[in-house]
Amino acid sequence: MSSLPTPPFFSSHSSSSPPKEERLTPAKPLPNPFNRASSPHIPHSGPSRPTSLRRTTSEDSMLYHTLSRVSSLGDDGRFANVREQVNVRMKAIMDSFEGPSFKMPSILNTPLKKSATEPVMGTTRSNPIQSGNQPPKDPLDSVLESLTGDIVIMGGYRGSILRSAKAPYRRQWVPVKVQLGVRKVNLEVGLDPEDEENMEKHIFADGMLQNIGPVDISRRLFRKLRECENYRLGKLRVHDYGYDWRLSPALLSRKLVAFLEKLPSNHPATPKEDRGVLVISHSLGGLITRHAVNQRPELFSGVIYVGVPQRCINVLGPVRNGDAVLLNEKILSAQVNFSLRTTFVFFPEDGFCFVDKHTNEEYRVNFYDVNDWIKYRLSPCVSEPALPPLQPRSGAFGSLLSLSDSLPSLPLRSRSNTQSKRLSAVEALTKDRTLAPQMNSSSAAESSNASSANPDTDAQRARNLAYLARTLAETKKFRSELAHNKSHQEANIYPPLAVIYAKDIPTTYACRVAGREGIACTDAYDDLVFRSGDGVVLSKEAMLPEGYETVRGGRIVTDRGHIGMLGDLAAVGRAIEAVMRGRRKGIGMGVEGGDLAKQVK
Repeated sequence: MSSLPTPPFFSSHSSSSPPKEERLTPAKPLPNPFNRASSPHIPHSGPSRPTSLRRTTSEDSMLYHTLSRVSSLGDDGRFANVREQVNVRMKAIMDSFEGPSFKMPSILNTPLKKSATEPVMGTTRSNPIQSGNQPPKDPLDSVLESLTGDIVIMGGYRGSILRSAKAPYRRQWVPVKVQLGVRKVNLEVGLDPEDEENMEKHIFADGMLQNIGPVDISRRLFRKLRECENYRLGKLRVHDYGYDWRLSPALLSRKLVAFLEKLPSNHPATPKEDRGVLVISHSLGGLITRHAVNQRPELFSGVIYVGVPQRCINVLGPVRNGDAVLLNEKILSAQVNFSLRTTFVFFPEDGFCFVDKHTNEEYRVNFYDVNDWIKYRLSPCVSEPALPPLQPRSGAFGSLLSLSDSLPSLPLRSRSNTQSKRLSAVEALTKDRTLAPQMNSSSAAESSNASSANPDTDAQRARNLAYLARTLAETKKFRSELAHNKSHQEANIYPPLAVIYAKDIPTTYACRVAGREGIACTDAYDDLVFRSGDGVVLSKEAMLPEGYETVRGGRIVTDRGHIGMLGDLAAVGRAIEAVMRGRRKGIGMGVEGGDLAKQVK
């Protein structure tokens, strides 16, 4: 059987994957559009091209973003001297404050500082200067005037509310009493496959986690969508999709597909041009969505990936040391993180993570080999606890630091009780990693947390090893199924895709260690290398994998941190606009969509 013809609008070979070194070399100069040969007023020799063969190259006629010769992923050199991770929770709190209620006097309505969504490589353009005193219209307000159908918004790692399946259905993730350690919950997942399948009998997901106290995650976005006229008229249906982020990503993908199948936009009676659901997915939710797109692309009218990592080594910290959630250091212990299937989906196949702190030599680790987990003591659940540092702190100052680590709860004599409580609250806020797991953690509390995860018996250790081997194999298979499907592209059934990312916050890129043997030590995650990103996900890792294409205007940068990216309503509006435009021009509509693309200009 002959293969399907490739639609004419797939002629662009640009990719939204990180630009390679060769892409940064200067290109040949473009011809001057004002030279004699192209001027209509000056005749030139040589046969002219027939009108029917002239190729339209205006930006408005392009469906995918143009290939730029300039990197848009940030200047990594500016973070060369950074040694500590950014407090992403504090960044999210600052991002949550809305703009001032007063308006600055309008002088040509030009912005006084960089907007939240700066244009990247011709994919987004600044609004034209307005005449008069009329302020420019918000991008999200503009797009909501024509947005109809079903839109699904889903969060990321630890980004959905979890409740007990027993009355009164108390929150398990993450109520204030749990964060303060007043009430205990158990988020550990059993190690057998049936424990996942039966999880809804004990704990179920109840929508996206839209805010944590003052930290806005998606609350303003939901409010904005549900205030628009199309929502009130029933033309736009907004779905708050929650999922149990502890379970296997392949299982979560199947559950997402089952949910999308039942929505009105995918009903068989819905006209073909109106079918498909617009999905906005954050972080881990984007990996689940990408897998679902590869399985059932016809269920989607467009996808917006927000801070979605191809890899993220930050999870190494919680796996070895556990994570603190405000004052609760037990809810996400090393043992709990080890039992969460989604923890393993962020590990890179190429094993890059560690470099020598003196020579910069790379020490690759096979994160999908159980033997390397044992050798480098990546988790106390399958190996002995991490070794003491090869180069311990020396001198009087180092001794004081070690003492302060071992006695974190003892206030200095000169402090009043009020001062001690205030400082403890600040310390808890700094340590909190509710939605953003961090790497560097070597306090005494975290060391004892890791030690408590050691299996008591050889039988338990063998059970942990069997679970790890099975989970790593399943995760590696899942990640392989995220790769670009060439047949989907040729058949034009991939929906239009957009990406929102950040590049102005130092983000963990690698760990400096004292030789390969230093990987197994407690201080392996303390000396970090930083590159451009959102505080959790590197900007280059937030791009689509090789082969995928972002729709024109759909690669958008924000100044928000990882947690608060969905709070950048202007960025979300531009992304929705780009996806809708691509859909109108036939992206994802099958081969016949090429004819539609010719008609819509």
